[in-house]
Amino acid sequence: MFLVNPKSKQPIYEQLVEQLRKQLFLGVVQAGQALPSVRQLATELGINPNTIQKAYRRMEAEGMIISVPGKGSFISDDLADMLKKQRDEQMEKTRMQIRTCRDMGLDKQLIQKLTDEIYGEGNPC
Repeated sequence: MFLVNPKSKQPIYEQLVEQLRKQLFLGVVQAGQALPSVRQLATELGINPNTIQKAYRRMEAEGMIISVPGKGSFISDDLADMLKKQRDEQMEKTRMQIRTCRDMGLDKQLIQKLTDEIYGEGNPC
């Protein structure tokens, strides 16, 4: 479910949060699905349990997961609403950015080329 790159400049807990976010958007994980325990994931990834706990706290603060004492952490049941809201917000930001580029004189072909470059980067979850 998770992979970390210890050589990345991005902190490990942020890598975990971003990976879960991508998995949510892609439908790899579903509402109600259990996450590995902090101890289990720390062992699997060979990292400090406090790092996992920090990532889980961030995920919970963002509404991605819920933690149930004594039972574990689960993908939030409010997932569909959260994803729709985040997608709508991102689409509006993208529209505004494209309008800004157009207003600055950047042509459509350049924007398409940049889009193709980004999609070609192939950043897996």
